[in-house]
Amino acid sequence: MAATQEERSAKLAERRQELGEQELRHTVPYGARQMLDELMLWREIQEVSEAVQLLVINAEPKVLPPASPKVKGPSDIIRHYFRQGMRDRLAALTAALGESKDRNTIWRLIAYANSLGPDGSAPLFEIKRHGYEITENVARKLRQAGFAESLQMNAEDDGEA
Repeated sequence: MAATQEERSAKLAERRQELGEQELRHTVPYGARQMLDELMLWREIQEVSEAVQLLVINAEPKVLPPASPKVKGPSDIIRHYFRQGMRDRLAALTAALGESKDRNTIWRLIAYANSLGPDGSAPLFEIKRHGYEITENVARKLRQAGFAESLQMNAEDDGEA
């Protein structure tokens, strides 16, 4: 029997707690959510958390334009989940931008990325891969292990024939 929605929600909440994920809610000016949805559509990103996380990871404080003046009016709420490391990174970015609240940083990131358009915002949504450099010592051990395995396989084939 399939799990009910309540069971799935409880399991997801338990997993998020195990991973240290915390839900963040940012009150941003009206239209920010539509801009974020547009960015996600351009980059074919399904999850709000992923989009916001990539913006935070790839943001360069010195490149972001100054904050726009605060305007009273309707607002949107952007909800997403971050683990502790990303919360720390967001806090550092907020401090580097001279902002007092994370929501201002999120708003600035979304507005900046949206202003760049589909092609210009692409670098802000890149998933950076780690580069691996295999040392000569490790390469030698891998070659030796492969050679030993090859000899063993040949010996097994000879024994069966």
